[in-house]
Amino acid sequence: MAMQLRIVCPEHSEYEGEAAFVALPSTDGELGVAARHASEICTLGAGYVRVCDVAMGTVDHRFAVSGGYAQIADDEVIILAERARDMASVDADQVAEKMRGFEDQLSVLSENDARRAYLYNEIAWCKLLLDVHA
Repeated sequence: MAMQLRIVCPEHSEYEGEAAFVALPSTDGELGVAARHASEICTLGAGYVRVCDVAMGTVDHRFAVSGGYAQIADDEVIILAERARDMASVDADQVAEKMRGFEDQLSVLSENDARRAYLYNEIAWCKLLLDVHA
């Protein structure tokens, strides 16, 4: 039995399709969702959404998310993520280069510069994208 999965970001829809099982990085710990799961809304932390298309145990898709919310109802999982990226499309060299650029920018800012928070978030996102490739 399958359920519908949608992963949506402010800028785009990252994924839409059927899934037999979805593992979510909720802020209370990993949450596994299969068809006929009870209705629920949860907050997501930074981590990976793992999707099994046919059966549990075989991860067919992996998405990095930087936080957000998930709604589970009526055999549908809707993830509203701050950021989401299909890990199959990540170019590790390109992400590592971007991260070095952010670190270089950070190194020249004063301790009380407000742009530091932005750069810390960008570096954390890059590290999340590189974790699977490490």
